Amino acid sequence: MELRNYSAEPENRLYGWLPHSLEAEAVVFLPDACPGQAPLPTGTAVLTRQGDWRRFAVSDCGCGMLLLRSAMCVDEFKRAEWDALYHELKANKGGLGNLGSGNHFLDALQSYADDLVYFLVHTGSRDETRTVEPLVDMPDRFDAQFAAVCKWARANRLAIARLLQRRFGPCQALLDQSHNSFEPLPGGGSIVRKGTVHAEPGDLAVIPSSMNGDVALVRAKEGVRRALWSLSHGTGRVMSRSEAKAHADAFDYAALRRQVYIPATISDASIRTEAPFCYRDLDACLGLIGELCEEVERFAPFAYLGQV
Repeated sequence: MELRNYSAEPENRLYGWLPHSLEAEAVVFLPDACPGQAPLPTGTAVLTRQGDWRRFAVSDCGCGMLLLRSAMCVDEFKRAEWDALYHELKANKGGLGNLGSGNHFLDALQSYADDLVYFLVHTGSRDETRTVEPLVDMPDRFDAQFAAVCKWARANRLAIARLLQRRFGPCQALLDQSHNSFEPLPGGGSIVRKGTVHAEPGDLAVIPSSMNGDVALVRAKEGVRRALWSLSHGTGRVMSRSEAKAHADAFDYAALRRQVYIPATISDASIRTEAPFCYRDLDACLGLIGELCEEVERFAPFAYLGQV
């Protein structure tokens, strides 16, 4: 197995994160690499030809990000509309237009290049993914249901976009990308991506960091081929959620709220495992993948919705 390490982690630790039953030709670790509950670590792309590869592709199928550009200037942004949007999203829980919780979020962003408002939607499909998991030994049914869940996940992001447009005016979709997917290979096998975006040279991708950290729009370079045509979906966590709870009481949430508008209905307690100290720095991440992509534009978040 060839291991291609674009993370800051030592290789012996990365090997320890891989499932013992994985038979891979190549594994790519990107800067947001970290272990989790899924079969594969987050921030990985795996090329495998083993017959039962589908059991490694059953985590939050179709989870992804949608980047939108509005026609509204930042000084036209209304906090009251943002608060009302939170309640609309909460009412949609369990159906389309469901933002979810965990690390899923909706950010209002300001570009460093203009004064327009951008929105970044990050949602998943955890409940729907449970319909895929029992089918890992039935390839045709698995593939069909996986595609259906991914279609649902995209429709969910577009439903949130429609809610945004009703409150903040017309928006243009700049990209919509899944970062939990698989790509079947000729002759059998697959490239399985967990927390990584499929990108060909020239493609755009978005890399967020923390709740108050910058977001980068990047363009894939020729070097992305060596990374199994994959890019990071974010900067990644520096600590687990259980570890974050030990640091949460000392964090200055009032200062965070002065920098990024968070509706009062979202409590400090509910964001303690997603606070900025839990995530890696954007520039450090980009420095590790300089041969894979180049920065095109940068944004700063100024309003947040999450834990809905």
